[in-house]
Amino acid sequence: MDLKPTRIPKLLALAKGRNCVQCGNNEITTVAAHYQGPRSLSYGKGRGIKPHDAMAAHLCYRCHSEADSSALGISPEAHSARFLLLIITTQLHLFLEGRITARNHAQAFLLKLCRNASVLKECGEDELHRTACRLAQCWDSGEITITNSGAMVSSFVGVGP
Repeated sequence: MDLKPTRIPKLLALAKGRNCVQCGNNEITTVAAHYQGPRSLSYGKGRGIKPHDAMAAHLCYRCHSEADSSALGISPEAHSARFLLLIITTQLHLFLEGRITARNHAQAFLLKLCRNASVLKECGEDELHRTACRLAQCWDSGEITITNSGAMVSSFVGVGP
């Protein structure tokens, strides 16, 4: 499944002032770091074109540099799995904080992911890829959107970050 390099400026802007999803640091350097790895082309990356904006994680400068580096000393598959987990975690945080909202199947999907977030760490790269792609497709279909409010989803669905 190939994604188009969709731009969602409001989604990228949500990274400003946030904690890094990898190290937890709250720095002014946190940005939406686009996926870099063996699946880049299937996520819409091209020459001078970043992947789909839903394929980005909120990372500080140090973690962003590490995620973009090919010298991590791990296999490309392990690097991809780590980055995909950070992308999914970013979207779950935004959903739980009420920064993004979902409807229809996307809402059920995100709620299920929130309830089973600890299991994501045990998923293989293929499963994380399918999950991240499904989230991107929900953005493309309009089932996931940016909210105007910041109501905590966890306060009324019984799940936590």
